[in-house]
Amino acid sequence: MRSLNTRLIAGLLAVTAVGLVLMALVSTVVLRGYLMHRLDRQLVAVRRESQVVRAVDSLAPARFIILNVTQTGVARAMSGDDPDPSKAIERVENLGPSTFYAQAARAKPFRFGPSHAIARIGPRGHVIVIVAPLGEIQAAVRGLVITELVTGATLLAVLALAARWLIRSGLSPLSRMATTAHRIAGGGDLRARMEESPSEVGRLAGAINLMLDRIEQAFVARVRSEAKVREFAADASHELRTPLTTIRGYSELYEQGAVDADEAMRRISAESKRMGRLVEELLEMARLDKGSALSLEHVDLAVLARDAVADAAAVEPGRPVTLDAPDSLVAWADEARVRQVLANLLANVRAHTPPETPAIVRLIETSSAVVIEVADDGPGMRPEEAARAFDRFHHAPGGGTGLGLAIVAAIAAAHGGRAMLRSAPGSGTGVRIELPRGGQVPEGVGQGEQLEQDQR
Repeated sequence: MRSLNTRLIAGLLAVTAVGLVLMALVSTVVLRGYLMHRLDRQLVAVRRESQVVRAVDSLAPARFIILNVTQTGVARAMSGDDPDPSKAIERVENLGPSTFYAQAARAKPFRFGPSHAIARIGPRGHVIVIVAPLGEIQAAVRGLVITELVTGATLLAVLALAARWLIRSGLSPLSRMATTAHRIAGGGDLRARMEESPSEVGRLAGAINLMLDRIEQAFVARVRSEAKVREFAADASHELRTPLTTIRGYSELYEQGAVDADEAMRRISAESKRMGRLVEELLEMARLDKGSALSLEHVDLAVLARDAVADAAAVEPGRPVTLDAPDSLVAWADEARVRQVLANLLANVRAHTPPETPAIVRLIETSSAVVIEVADDGPGMRPEEAARAFDRFHHAPGGGTGLGLAIVAAIAAAHGGRAMLRSAPGSGTGVRIELPRGGQVPEGVGQGEQLEQDQR
């Protein structure tokens, strides 16, 4: 009985059996009541006739027993031998004449053993008792009960077979769903899906498929995130190992006397600074990924852009850097992070283009965003290099830690915006940062996920 199929069939048969029993009881009671009422009316009709025997013969021959009961209690049959009057005579003599005189005064049918009877006073003061046996009524009721039992049993058998087929067909989608669920749970096949249809089971399958889609996406995102973490750890270890190896090498050379102290200290100091800068950038990336590194306020981006252009001119006076921006452009952003974006982008221009290459810083306001763009007229990047420009630890020709543009993209994502790059060999490079006008970070979107979407 644990099977849903079995429980449904058993429940259906039980309800049907109860209904058949109730219908049989009602029909049996109604039929017996109708036959008894008709018999009583016939008894009343016979009693009213002056010639009782003739009335019985004309109404229903051989169905009634007519008895003549004297005042002393002697009973004599006035009808034929079919049905047999002996038992009726014996019962009359046992009851005595007073009982029948009282029933004659009532003038209504009464129970007479297994029969019904009615009494009247005869012309000589005797009591005439008309007895109607109930054998035919009982036979009719018994036949009805037997017919209902056979019909009910046959109906239940047919219903059981039909219900088994119908319920099994109706529940087959659930069986397939259970099989698919076991395949997903046991084998980890997240690509398996349920069969959908307009029925209730089909709508349930659609809801489960939607849930499976989200679970699959979550697993894919988790695997991708774990892969990125492993790749990040490997790249960070590699980047940190290089300056550590250099520091250890110069320390050993100095101890062996193969290099003088000034040269050893210069190289050790340079590699220490490089390693410190790398660690700071790694910490910066971690804070940005966590989403807790912003201090938002109203910032005039035009002022920040002018400062960045002035700083670039001071660092590299021979490079023409121009500014294309309105007098004022206020945005809701983190001032320090925006300065860092501009500094990183201009530093990339210095690192990857010749000193005389022009560069431009633009500020653009659209209906939905504010745009910061830094572009140069340098040699540009090959398509495969441009596709990986925002990847962490991706080194373009010219050196660097490989985190500059990754930090730029992370800052844009932390603001709820995005970073884009356009570049082609011989056509220069431009990095475009779009920040939402409202400056809100989207709810429920992790910074790492947003950065991944931007990079794609």
